Amino acid sequence: MILTKKQIDKLRTADLGGKGGKDATIAEALGHTRQSSRFYDALTEKGEMVEYKKQQTYQYIDPYKLSQMSDEDMKIKILFFVHDGSQVVEIYQTTYAVLTKAMGYSAVDLRAIAKLYERKCFVERKDTQMKAKLLLKEIRCFKKIL
Repeated sequence: MILTKKQIDKLRTADLGGKGGKDATIAEALGHTRQSSRFYDALTEKGEMVEYKKQQTYQYIDPYKLSQMSDEDMKIKILFFVHDGSQVVEIYQTTYAVLTKAMGYSAVDLRAIAKLYERKCFVERKDTQMKAKLLLKEIRCFKKIL
């Protein structure tokens, strides 16, 4: 994804500080249509699905969510918006497929995670979540677009 000067200018003035809830702000700045879904946050002007991740130092990723994705879902773009507490300072781009590989999850691992969540103790506690920390230095291995 190549950002236009107008998009960059809008992102630079957007406040991404605080806890969550900035997807609409990002979508507006990028000219995307906000559309909350399980695997993405917005649609580009070309109709491509995009997930937004905002962080200062690390990002939690849900391995169970990765285990539930189809091959098509794995092609969804992810944009990591690194901010300094409020303003965007860097943006990195990847896909779920590349992210999954970078985190070290194999197809066998993902099947095992999915199977784990079928166990009675997980089924009865539907809000059980597993989170894996993705460090900023790992995010910086993805394609930098700003």
